[in-house]
Amino acid sequence: MAVPQMCKAAGKWLTVLSLCAALGLHWAALQSVAWVGMLINYSHSGSVASAVEKTFDGNHPCPFCKAISKGEQSGKKQEFQAGGKIDMDCMRPARSYIPPFEDFAWPVFAAAGCGFIPEPSVPPPRMA
Repeated sequence: MAVPQMCKAAGKWLTVLSLCAALGLHWAALQSVAWVGMLINYSHSGSVASAVEKTFDGNHPCPFCKAISKGEQSGKKQEFQAGGKIDMDCMRPARSYIPPFEDFAWPVFAAAGCGFIPEPSVPPPRMA
């Protein structure tokens, strides 16, 4: 793989990862890992059905789930505090940089007076 192609692929992956982080998908990935761990731990002490029930009922959170919930809440608080400032720059009147319209008259050419009449170079074929 050539270096420009590697840079292009790395750029695409970096873009995807940054979008995932911006959307908060890292919390969903961590929560999925926590659920898998809970399913495995609860299935050792009982049936798979009871493990699924304990995992998703919300009454038996693991320490990892508590940490994820705390991290999500702290991220939401920071986001809310940062967005509290009102930007008054958008309240300024817009400036128009477009010049005023000026009427323009296109030149008129007389096609009839050009003197060019196309004629065939050979006579037309005759019917036999």
